[in-house]
Amino acid sequence: MRRKLAIASLAVATSLPTLAAERIVVLTPDVADIVVALKAEKEVIGRDQMAKNPELASAKVIGLSRSLTVEPITALKPTLVIGSGMAQPPGIYAKLKQVGLRTEEIAQHEDGRDYIAGMCRIGELIGKPQQAAQLAERWQAAMQPAKQTGIRYLLSYDGRQVAGRNTAGDALIRAAGGINAAANIDGFKQLNREAWLTAKPDVVIVASHTKPVYGGLAALKARTEVATSPAGKSGKVFELPANQFLRLGTDSPSNARRLAELAR
Repeated sequence: MRRKLAIASLAVATSLPTLAAERIVVLTPDVADIVVALKAEKEVIGRDQMAKNPELASAKVIGLSRSLTVEPITALKPTLVIGSGMAQPPGIYAKLKQVGLRTEEIAQHEDGRDYIAGMCRIGELIGKPQQAAQLAERWQAAMQPAKQTGIRYLLSYDGRQVAGRNTAGDALIRAAGGINAAANIDGFKQLNREAWLTAKPDVVIVASHTKPVYGGLAALKARTEVATSPAGKSGKVFELPANQFLRLGTDSPSNARRLAELAR
């Protein structure tokens, strides 16, 4: 994302033939988003339960992307299985290939450095390379780092672990023109109270589905390290669905705009 990629060449440069799959299983929600954006939802016969796209409502759920097994996928007899680095456990792609399924892993880096390459690869696999190249170009342009506002964001999964550099959250913060208050750490790490105090975030966001861990928004706001922060004092402590600020997808440009709006 930091340097201009040759999108047109990504759309066509491959040593494999371009094939339009007829029976697709998508292992991860980010891939599901791309397939739907390319209007190939009718070819999807299986999806992970985190893929909430209405267009895929009739596709059979094959499990949770973070804890997949081979059997529910093979039972659908897919001609193509596609997923990203979000798919777990480690080795799931190797296992699927071992049983003879045509399997592709795209977008292996959480921070989005290969996300548009993944878009283009999916376009090749389903016979829509031009549409994918256009989608990738629009996405890349919209996700360029915005002019810095000086707003410091702290994006937390559960009120403890936060998104540092080289994460999807970091990419979204930069696209919103903000500063990652946890940029001194790499990846997802748990911060102690002292580190939260040092971070001095202007905006704190936590994943709403982890409420049982952090005890709800009122309890989070009452924590000393949150209450005494600029975010706590201004009331800018929010709960959002994790997919809006902790992963990349086709809707990331609008999610980045949402981050900017929350700071106002």
